[in-house]
This record gives sequence, C-alpha cells and structure tokens, in this order.
Amino acid sequence: YHYYYYYNTKDTTMAKTTASAAVKYYLLAYNLILAILWLQVLVETIKTRHFANVYEKTSPILMIAQTAAVMEIAHAFFGLVKSPVLLTFLQVFSRIWTFWAVLVMTPETRKANLDFADVIGKVVKGGKWPLNSSSSFLSHVLKMGVNVKTLCIAWGITEVVRYSFYFFKLLSPKSGPPKVLVWLRYSLFLVLYPLGVASENALAYASIGPLGKSKKLDVLQMPNAMNVSLHGPTLMKVFMSCYMWGWPLLFSYMLKQRGKVLGGAASLRKRKTR
Repeated sequence: YHYYYYYNTKDTTMAKTTASAAVKYYLLAYNLILAILWLQVLVETIKTRHFANVYEKTSPILMIAQTAAVMEIAHAFFGLVKSPVLLTFLQVFSRIWTFWAVLVMTPETRKANLDFADVIGKVVKGGKWPLNSSSSFLSHVLKMGVNVKTLCIAWGITEVVRYSFYFFKLLSPKSGPPKVLVWLRYSLFLVLYPLGVASENALAYASIGPLGKSKKLDVLQMPNAMNVSLHGPTLMKVFMSCYMWGWPLLFSYMLKQRGKVLGGAASLRKRKTR
C-alpha cells in the first residue's frame, strides 16, 4: 500500500508540475505576443497624422489584438490568473463592443471627432461640462477632441505596459517586473482610463445615428411573438449608460491596487532605511 501511495502521489505531483509549467509557458507566450501586437498598433497610430486614417492603418492588427482579449475572461474564470472575473469581463466587453459594434459596424465613427467635455458630460450627467475652468491646462484638456486616434493611443499604451508587466512578472516571479514598469502599470491609468472612456463613449455616441439608419445592430424588430423590439441605437445608449457604474468600479479597483503596490513598496523602503 505504501509503495503504491508513494508512486501515486509522486505521479500526481509530477502531473501538477507539468500542467503548471504548461500554463506558465502559455501565459508567457500570450502576454508577449499581445504586447508586440499592441506596440505595432501604437506605433502605427502615432505615425498616422490624421485621426480619420488611423483605423485603416491599424485595423488588421487591432482586430487580432483586441479580440484575443476574450481569452482573459477564460483565464480569470478557470483560475489561470488571479483577476476578478466580473471586472475582467467588464473591461474586455467594453473594448470588444467598441471595436466590433462601433468601429466595424459603423464606419462613420472612424472619422468622428467630439469634444472631451461633451462626451464626459453625456456620460456623467447627460449634459455639457462647463469650460470656464480656472486652470488653463484643464480647459485645454476639456476642449480636446476625442476620436479613434485618442482611443488607440489610450488602448495601445495601456496594453503595451500591462502585457509587458504580466510577461516579466511570470518570467521572474522572485524579482518581479522592472520597477519602472511597475510604476507605469499603476500610474498611467490615472490619465489613460479617462481618455479611453471618453474616446469609447465619443465613438459610441457617434454610432447612434448611423445605426438607426442601417439597422445593423437591431436584435429584435417588430412585429414578433414577444412584442418586443431591441434596436441598435437603444443598445448603444444602454452601453453608454453602463459606464455610470462600470467605470467607477474599474477605476476604484485600480486605485486600490495602486495603493497596495506602490504604497506598500514605499512603506518597505522606509522600514529598510530605519
């Protein structure tokens, strides 16, 4: 019995070790490939002068990079990574929706350009934010146009840093990612999240009119047995309204993570100097 138990336990341990190694190599490859793809998207976006041409230049790579993010929901669900499933789903869904339901299905959005203040106002309180700020910098930001270029810049920088962070974290579990990368991971979102949200909502808002005409996103049309209609513009408005609770949830989660990681590192340095 002891002989059987020993070898059975040994085989189980070896199987777990092999599975763990396979998962690690898979995640290393996944994060490295996605970091490279997003870097290509970012470079092409920056190189393209006019925002109206960004989608045309980036769409082949952008489609692969953004759609591949669906796997992150599976990673969280099956426990391959320690990420909250709900928050992962919300973040991935908003970007997948923006790419496929907005940019792909409504080509008009690829050349849309809205004021930052208008977009944030529509999301936060259904109106336009006042631009009479005492800060000239803030006034300039509020008047800034948001479009597919600002979207790809926000997405690109965020994802290059994020996937690189995860890659080095897996590659060197003991030492962890480079300190600069850690700081970027938990600091850039303070600027990039609002810019990304504003850009996503700007394009979603710009898609409402074209979707009403094309009816591409109409899920249910009258008449039908359920006597219910779901058309594209309504779905897009529901998507925009979800930011009212979804975005603060994601942003507050990142703030907490920033406090734990950067705050914890600062506390550790203070202890060492004492």
